[in-house]
Amino acid sequence: MNKKNIVLPLVVAVGAALIYYLVLSMAQGKLRQSQSMETVAVAAVDLPEGKVVTKSSIKTADVPVAFIQKDAYIISRGANLSDIENLVTKVAIAKGNQITKPSLISLSPESGISLKVLPNYRAFILPVDNSISSLIKPGDKVDVLLTFDAMLKGGSKEKMTATILQNIPVLGVGSNLGQGMDSSAKANSTEREANNAAFSDRSVLSLSLSPIEAQYLALAQEEGEVTVIVRSTGDTKVYPIEISSFSKLFS
Repeated sequence: MNKKNIVLPLVVAVGAALIYYLVLSMAQGKLRQSQSMETVAVAAVDLPEGKVVTKSSIKTADVPVAFIQKDAYIISRGANLSDIENLVTKVAIAKGNQITKPSLISLSPESGISLKVLPNYRAFILPVDNSISSLIKPGDKVDVLLTFDAMLKGGSKEKMTATILQNIPVLGVGSNLGQGMDSSAKANSTEREANNAAFSDRSVLSLSLSPIEAQYLALAQEEGEVTVIVRSTGDTKVYPIEISSFSKLFS
């Protein structure tokens, strides 16, 4: 028998076996990869659209690599749950579903301050000097004072100052709404504030007030000069504070 007739089929058979082995190895590799697990961030509760993500509303779960969604927060590859906290959902995320980067946006003027307002409270927008707003940050606590002309017996008037609100949370300062802003959003916010300051010496504080507190502050703005003072971190006590006047000061 011709050796050529023997060698050629043998070569073809070896080549086919090699190709089969490579295909089988690739398939097994993909299978092993699909069966390996990664830890990702998922919703611990149903998250509706426009919801600020809190620590209690997210958790981790082990998911096969083949089922990890694109741009998911993969904790086992260096992502942190803290990266997600205080961001805002662009779309609804059902409980147990993976959280992806495109599904969240930074807390910003574009997302709206209403997202930071607690139920049964209101965001009161209080105009203040830039020199004051530059020293106050979202999350600070402030007291609100009112200086007004008090009518005395006999028809005379006297300047008095009263503390009308205490331990009030600051939701935002100008367009800065606090945590949840990525580096790009922070840079844009800083630039925006600088541009606003160049054309005006006034900014705004967004204060978290109950409806009745909001009414009293609105009334105070019409009756006199409103001043904001900043509290020490951790000081939440409501103090009994008497009204101040010059007659008491020099008596």
